[in-house]
Amino acid sequence: MWHHATIRGIICNLTYTDVLRSGESRSKVLPHLQIIEPELFEAAQRIRTNRANAAEKERTVPRNIGGQSLLSGNVFCGHCGARLTLTTSGKAYPCKDDPRRVIKRVRYICYGKTRKQTDCDGQTGYTAHILDGIIDKMVRQIFERMKAIPKSEIVNTRYREKMEERKRLLQSVRAEHVKAAVELDMLKAEVIKALRGESAFSKDLLGSMVSEAEAKCTELQKQFEAAQAAYEEGQTVLSSLEAQYDDIISWADMYDSASLEAKKMIVKCLIKRVEVCRDYKLHIDFNIDFEQFNGGLDIVTFAA
Repeated sequence: MWHHATIRGIICNLTYTDVLRSGESRSKVLPHLQIIEPELFEAAQRIRTNRANAAEKERTVPRNIGGQSLLSGNVFCGHCGARLTLTTSGKAYPCKDDPRRVIKRVRYICYGKTRKQTDCDGQTGYTAHILDGIIDKMVRQIFERMKAIPKSEIVNTRYREKMEERKRLLQSVRAEHVKAAVELDMLKAEVIKALRGESAFSKDLLGSMVSEAEAKCTELQKQFEAAQAAYEEGQTVLSSLEAQYDDIISWADMYDSASLEAKKMIVKCLIKRVEVCRDYKLHIDFNIDFEQFNGGLDIVTFAA
């Protein structure tokens, strides 16, 4: 039996990501030493942090992936905001074939209402298989609709237009900055001529013109850096969208044949928070902004 500290040490071992460490010191990236990808390592750290006791109030990651429910840690009462916890009860229903038959009843119950910690006007509990069925159906719909989007059309038209606008702004500011820099160099060359007595302009006039040109260059440099950052940010968003698309498609391929434990983690990756109201009306916060994808998957509210 492994000690929990040993397991934590393995999960937190930065060396597996191709970086050597000694105390606070870190080596440069050494690709030939990489055992796992840095993205996978960071994902494991996020899950570990979310499962810590210190994150109990904000926790949306299942602390235990066992059990008979699809949701764990990320389901809340839509009336008082308290966390819904899983409870199991059994009732005897003897029959001819099985005199000892017991039917289990699995429910999500509002912890705040049952413990009288909140003034909740919602239901005390929600049948697990009904709520899980709604979530399962929604997840399958998301996967079906995402599969229908070609990767080449992953970003909607509005996003592409925005990126083109950023690109045009970057090119325009770059051209203005280059032009201003050339003019500044010409003025500085004229100053040298003035010092030799070869210029038609006075030193005071040239000094004033150089100061104005330098201020203009400085301002254009700031604008260029801002435009460059905005364009690079857009490229990063595009790469992130493509990575999210790949993740969703991989989850879609494995979801049907996955175990309940695996489905629970897939749902956790998709859904940040589920709020349940009377009659199983749901409000869902996703970890992924589906509106960024072409087709605008506007999936926010569901009802049974």
